[in-house]
Amino acid sequence: MNLPIIIGTRGSDLALWQANFTKNELERKGIKAEIKIIKTKGDATQQWNLSFDKMEGKGFFTKELEEALLAKEIDLAVHSCKDLPTDFPEGLTIAAYSKRANPFDVLLIKKDKVDASKLLKLKENAKVGTSSARRKSQLLALRPDINIQDLRGNVPSRINKLRNEDYDAITLASAGVERLNIDLSEFEIIPLRSTMFIPAPAQGVLAFQIREDDVKLKEICAYLNDKNSSTISAIERQLLHDFDGGCQMPLGVYAEKINQEFHVWIAQAAAWNTFPKRQHLILKEIILEDVEQWKTMSKTIVENFKSKSIPSVFVSSHLEPTNYLRKALEDQQIPLTHQSYISFTPIEFSFPKDANWIFFSSKNGVKYFFDACFDEIKNGQYKLAAVNHGTAQAIYTLGLNVDFIGQGNDLNLIAQQFDAMANGKIVFIQAKNSNRSIQKGIQKNKNTETLVVYENNPVPNIEQRKEQILIFTSPMNVEAYFSKFQIESFQSVISIGSSTSKKLDAFAVKNYKTAYEPSWWSILDEL
Repeated sequence: MNLPIIIGTRGSDLALWQANFTKNELERKGIKAEIKIIKTKGDATQQWNLSFDKMEGKGFFTKELEEALLAKEIDLAVHSCKDLPTDFPEGLTIAAYSKRANPFDVLLIKKDKVDASKLLKLKENAKVGTSSARRKSQLLALRPDINIQDLRGNVPSRINKLRNEDYDAITLASAGVERLNIDLSEFEIIPLRSTMFIPAPAQGVLAFQIREDDVKLKEICAYLNDKNSSTISAIERQLLHDFDGGCQMPLGVYAEKINQEFHVWIAQAAAWNTFPKRQHLILKEIILEDVEQWKTMSKTIVENFKSKSIPSVFVSSHLEPTNYLRKALEDQQIPLTHQSYISFTPIEFSFPKDANWIFFSSKNGVKYFFDACFDEIKNGQYKLAAVNHGTAQAIYTLGLNVDFIGQGNDLNLIAQQFDAMANGKIVFIQAKNSNRSIQKGIQKNKNTETLVVYENNPVPNIEQRKEQILIFTSPMNVEAYFSKFQIESFQSVISIGSSTSKKLDAFAVKNYKTAYEPSWWSILDEL
């Protein structure tokens, strides 16, 4: 290997950022490098009237770089890992993976097109630009009313098209926007969380490709490698390989190491305009250094995913026709029954005017509180907090902002996170017989008050369920059912959250699953 190292890259702003990042990292180690721009078919095709879902992931942005490597015109090719096919020419290898940047997608909305009362803050029938089949499928699953329009070009040109053309919003990879340090202050920015909107495999990672026989450069590339990113990318790219779909398949895969376990989320649809199937897996005993073990496990995961069938389902909640879980099950023609075992009664209350924060633990709390005093609160002098995104959406529907949203299912952790950022008097909106879990986790802020705004009670005369999967959405629904009936041998149970799971424990219900977060898509992941 001769110096300087010739780094091959595409000519877009983002590709050049990636190449210069690589050059700077090498030069920090005293290794000279130069950049050579290679034009790819994907760059040329962006000027044609073709949709990206027919290009990305099939070598359109990598083939010419690989040919230049094999011809020894360049020594190292820098790729966005999500664009790199899992099979590449003999004689080439990935020598390193960069530390992962923000792996998620972001939704940019023109501020005059925002509707805070709607999911994702998109107005009814909003025109949303994207040419990714994966993004199309997941967007339409969340908001089937929106109008998807193809959007082509590099990152800056897509943003300019949002500014200047007939789009209300566009979706992009967060990493590209952040790497280019683009000013987005003129737009409403909606981060698309992994549990709701699963990104492309290895999104946010740079792959450094070299000739396999270049032993010296392979050693040098160790400077560029991030061990955790390498492990995560191996998980996601192996699954991509075994699905055998590239980016023409609407496939999202996201892996994250949490408490020594690898959590994997998968979303895959038959086509861009069909509802995605989803799954959440926890890989406990996996040694990724054992390549053959992981290949076998990945094939099993994909086979099980493709063959997975969901039997009849009961949900202990009323589901509106637009409900995400209901739409998903109806799309797969899965028998669904839904019924709440709880009755609700509002309770008169007097709101303390000296409050600084109002914390909501449920959508019912939002309803009964604002039914009584919306006019007092809408002026914005109070900060609003929600235990989860479902509760936050109930607040958004009223046209109000939310200043804190809890993440995940650990109520103790949510309490700690809120406690660390809140100050002043906190009023907790609750049901009469609530567990008050968040209040119990508050340590720093002592000026708190619990305000009971409604009462919930089990309904009488409920029937034993015969469905094979029972989904429980609150502790009281568990109590109402299991105080009268037991689980049958052919049935399994899914809990929406930790409080509901504790109630299942109290009734000695075994082998249930708890959704990763209290959302309908996370429940779908566990089915």
